[in-house]
Parts: sequence; C-alpha cells; structure tokens
Amino acid sequence: YSVSAIDLVPEAVEELRKTFKCSSKEDWSMEESSNTVIWKHSSGRATFLVGDALQKRPELVGKFDAVYDKDSFGALPKNLRDGFCSRIAEYTKKGGIIYLECKLKENHEEVIDVGPPFSLKGENLMEDTSYGANFEYLEELGTVYPLSRPGMNQTGHVMRRK
Repeated sequence: YSVSAIDLVPEAVEELRKTFKCSSKEDWSMEESSNTVIWKHSSGRATFLVGDALQKRPELVGKFDAVYDKDSFGALPKNLRDGFCSRIAEYTKKGGIIYLECKLKENHEEVIDVGPPFSLKGENLMEDTSYGANFEYLEELGTVYPLSRPGMNQTGHVMRRK
C-alpha cells in the first residue's frame, strides 16, 4: 500500500516522517510547488504534503481508496466545512471509505457551535453542506479511545463515497 498525507503544520509532517524508522533522511526528497512542501520517500510509497487541505490539487483527484481524518473536520467552523468535504470527495474514489474521528462533548446540544474542537454527531457529519452531499453514512463506532479532557469523547465514523 501507499500513503499520502496533507497537514498544514510542518512539525506534524516532520513527526510523521520520523515514524519511518527503517529509513534515513537521505531516503526523503523535498520539492516545493504551489505553496506546498512535498516530501517523497524513495520507496515511492509515501508522500507527505505540508499545505492547505482546502487547496485544489488536480493530481489527487480520484486517487484514494481510503481517507483517514483525525480531527480536521471537527476543527473547522461551519463556513469552511462544505469546501473541505467537497475537496475530500474529489480525492476519494467512488466507493472509497472515509474513517473520521472527531470530538463529542457531553453537553453537545448546548455547545454545538462552540469550538474548535466542535462537538459532532453522525447527523452533523451528514448535513448536505458537509459529507452528506457525497458520502453515505455506514457506521458510528462510538468512543474509540479515552481522552484526558473531561466531558469529551473521541468518536469514530465510517462513510462511503457515493
């Protein structure tokens, strides 16, 4: 399998690169293009982009069988969600799967518009201005692991590209 990642934070991508323990710094090449730093592993199986996930990237259209979103969607205010979800839909193959993790706060209804992180349930993910336009909701996984922050749970959701 091959993996690609996009993150706005250079330090996050650097930490990800360090997880390749069997490789050295010489195994990575770096290039810059369209306000993005692109790291490529010499195996051809890992590409990490430091840049804005909302930026249009024609080279990624229809490329992914699976997408993992850990808290990116949940950090976005409602006015940015439609663009983000449309971009993810562009990148995901028809029938492809997205596994999304987000926060759910105990007092969800009271704080739904307070964030980031924003409190989200499956129904919020599937609004037409979010993933609902291009994805089918498959499963809510509930709490996927404990958090140290009281009153907040890390929940998992599985969706399929229409």
